[in-house]
Parts: sequence; C-alpha cells; structure tokens
Amino acid sequence: MPYTHSRRQFPNPKSNETLLLSLLPIATRGFRLIFTIMDTSSPAVFVNAELLKMYQGRRVRAVVEVMRNEGGVIIGKSTDGHQLTVKVSQAFPPSHFVEVIGIADGNQSVRAEICTDFGDTFDTLAYNGLCQLANGKFKNLFL
Repeated sequence: MPYTHSRRQFPNPKSNETLLLSLLPIATRGFRLIFTIMDTSSPAVFVNAELLKMYQGRRVRAVVEVMRNEGGVIIGKSTDGHQLTVKVSQAFPPSHFVEVIGIADGNQSVRAEICTDFGDTFDTLAYNGLCQLANGKFKNLFL
C-alpha cells in the first residue's frame, strides 16, 4: 500500500532500491541524499602479523605501532606483538598507531595503498581480538 508524504504518494519501500527511488523527488528539492552503496569489490581482510602469511598477494588491513621509519618503509609492531614491515609513501611519527590497507607482500610485509594515522593511543588487544574473530569463528560475517 502506498504512503503519502507532503501530498505525494510513494511506493512502499520493500528494498533499498525502492527506498532510494522514493527519496529522489525529496532529494531534488534541496535535501542532500545520504544513501551510499558499500564497495565490496576489493575487500581487505583484518589481519595481525601472525595471520598475514595466510593472505600473501591479497588485500589486507592491519594496525601497526610505528617503531621507526627507514626511507619509505615503516618498521612497526603489529597488534599481536610481532614485527611488520610496511612500504609506504609517507612518514609517520614513532609511537603512533597506523592502519594500513594494502597487499600482503610476504610473511611480514605489506605494500600500503592507504594509511590512516590513529594517533598515539590505540587498544591493541581489542583489535587483535577482532582479527582472531574475523578469521575464525565469525569469518562468515566479514567480507
């Protein structure tokens, strides 16, 4: 059954597409449409240093604590305490936590595509737990 809003009839939203189409007349009158579709074409697996070796050549997401910068390479500590090497295009301050999304180059190396500075405090235990769950019991919930 259609519903009415501001003297206009819209179809009953049974799907996201129907909802999106029903909002277009409203959006064109000055409202900003804030409906986006998540890009799942190239997902990044949540990993720590221990899990990285399972995903060589694939897109991964990891958080490292920067120990030192060596000319385009970050030597950092993963959330599980192991060392990771990250090839980056920018430098980050030591002791800062950085999320890296990129391609797993080797057992302990990532070629970064995107780096996000998370600052100097980060809950490594929680993130490490997320990595374990995303690659274990609840793997089906993650892309």
